[in-house]
Amino acid sequence: MSTELLAKEGITVNALQAPGKGLLPARPTEGRGSADAVLSERNPQYAGAVKIPAVGGGRERLQDGFLIPREDLSWYGQLLARTGAAGQLAFAGAGTEISRYLTANQGHKHYKQQTFAGSSSVRDARHKIGSTWFVGTDQVFRVNRVRVEAFSGMAEELYQLLVTGEVEAYRRRAYDLRNTFPSGTTAPEWGPISFGDDGTVMALRILPKTEATSTP
Repeated sequence: MSTELLAKEGITVNALQAPGKGLLPARPTEGRGSADAVLSERNPQYAGAVKIPAVGGGRERLQDGFLIPREDLSWYGQLLARTGAAGQLAFAGAGTEISRYLTANQGHKHYKQQTFAGSSSVRDARHKIGSTWFVGTDQVFRVNRVRVEAFSGMAEELYQLLVTGEVEAYRRRAYDLRNTFPSGTTAPEWGPISFGDDGTVMALRILPKTEATSTP
């Protein structure tokens, strides 16, 4: 699937529809085949061009897209799980911990280096919502001179598993806990709030006025 923002017809989404189904092999929970293992870089043979067989008397053609060869499906499953872990950590404001889950082409070197002062301490917020402690990062901004705090994070228990490289344990634990996380659209001391069944949370609240902000 790809998106063209400047297509003549306007914003256009291109999607390939292939008959049949593909399944990723089940991964072992530990060892080199698990999502805990550091991956080598691979360049799938047909990346960038998918061969479309001739249908109904037509001609075989090439279509822009991506095809993961069968022999790379296990690696691709590991890649997806580790990329997902990196995304969860980034959502919670992690810094250099993200790099362990990315290949060179995904920006491993960028996240491994501290590019600005204090980058290792971006994950600097911790809140208890319901019975769950969440860790993450918060941003404060103004809307019509009203100060608003936005917090994004994930369950602390799950976060600790990811920062120590335990992707498989994280995925199992997130599945076990999926029905225990809060599910409301607001919470005490917060305004709008959104909980994910993967242990993530996004919350907003209006901050009290201070002398500096209340001055015309």
